[in-house]
Amino acid sequence: MIKNLIFDIGGIIIDDGKEIMQKYFNISKEETVKLRKIIYGSNYFSECLLGKITQNECKQKLILENPSYKYYIEKTLNVDTQNEILPIKKEVLDLIYTLKNKYKIYFLSNLTDATYEYIIKILNEFNGGIYSFKVGVKKPDSRIYEKLIKKYKLEKKECIFFDDKQKNIDMSNKLGILGIKFNTKEDIINSLNKIDDITRI
Repeated sequence: MIKNLIFDIGGIIIDDGKEIMQKYFNISKEETVKLRKIIYGSNYFSECLLGKITQNECKQKLILENPSYKYYIEKTLNVDTQNEILPIKKEVLDLIYTLKNKYKIYFLSNLTDATYEYIIKILNEFNGGIYSFKVGVKKPDSRIYEKLIKKYKLEKKECIFFDDKQKNIDMSNKLGILGIKFNTKEDIINSLNKIDDITRI
């Protein structure tokens, strides 16, 4: 019986897609891809996700190496613009709120300190979570999944994990936690409906 739902944050609770960034800066698709590579593809951002440096330190290091992109880097990584660069996906969040009535809700996310502070009020509404910058390990490393299971004394067979990246789903399934690839909120609804149907048989 499924008792616990585990959610990724980026791509599910918050929209971190290319389209948001392209629209916000009014730049081409090509420039958006380049900008995302400079920021999110950097070793500094990886260190930020692991809690080795803060998002502000990451921002300063990236600006030093990419001065012509200073404006874009600052806007993307400034704490006060997180709600514009990473807007909340209200329709998904509302759905998860309704699921609180039936399941315990946890989060398992590769997250920076700044994004955590941005959504902490939302996270505090649920049963708990493990975040990469706090534990020094990130998905798809198996250790971060095991940390969540151990901390909250969860049974793997009683959990479903939703993530928008296939490599993270693959690791979840490998560890015995049912992983479901997320594209839209219907993926959550349909998956839970199927499980309910199976349970009734």
